[in-house]
Amino acid sequence: MAFCLSGFADEISPDLGVQVATLARLEVPGLDLRSVGGVNVLELSIDELQLVHDACAEKGLHVQAVGSPVNKIAFEPLNEAREYEKLRKAIKAAHRVNVKRIRIFTPMVPDDQLDAASNKVIAWMLQQKKLAQDEGVVLIHENDDRYWAAHPANAKRLMEAIGGENFRFAYDFANTVLQGYRTMTDWFPWIVPYIDTLHIKDAIEAEKKIVPAGQGEGEILDALNYLVESGWSGPLTIEPHLAAAGPMGGFSGEDLFAVAVKALREVAAQAGVVV
Repeated sequence: MAFCLSGFADEISPDLGVQVATLARLEVPGLDLRSVGGVNVLELSIDELQLVHDACAEKGLHVQAVGSPVNKIAFEPLNEAREYEKLRKAIKAAHRVNVKRIRIFTPMVPDDQLDAASNKVIAWMLQQKKLAQDEGVVLIHENDDRYWAAHPANAKRLMEAIGGENFRFAYDFANTVLQGYRTMTDWFPWIVPYIDTLHIKDAIEAEKKIVPAGQGEGEILDALNYLVESGWSGPLTIEPHLAAAGPMGGFSGEDLFAVAVKALREVAAQAGVVV
């Protein structure tokens, strides 16, 4: 079984030329567009977005997804309209680089308010899904470890309420571990019908350390085996965070990004997956 391999190229370098050259050298055909030159994708001009598209095409690559920061914000009424407008910008960017996938999050809710905020968070996300439907794009929600639907019970409630063709899941193994959960017991198999993309980084909970695939507690091999048996296929997106990790992204550099790609290919091969 063959899955599509992609990567958050700003983890390689801020420079677009280095990003696409490295992906091509490593035979990673997809680029997840989060930033170029230190500028977030939502702030790139139409001409800059076109340059990304053209640079990928020149190297035989494609943009896999727009890695937006939409909803990486506190759950407050005033923020809802602001994030909706950010999503409009993300959609405009997606159309420009000829891609349908847009990575998003759920807003940050204090731990003591998670249950009380559930219906309002789902309503917030539903409005964004409706916009996605109107614009012909697919929102893929990532379980970032500081936000409402990083908790499996909340994510399950969200996906059962509004999951579908235009609202799917980007499952992140390391975020699961760092939140104190485990892939096979807390997320699989209920999440599988909703998964569009796997974000590939691993982690060791006790050390709060992000590591290459297969070297932590993310249970990536078990998950890939399960997915192969289930007939699932989709993008495997490298997001290594091996040199630095922050609230809006991470960094690895060319050498560590290559380490991350090699580690994933080794784990994938054990599951009979070609990437």
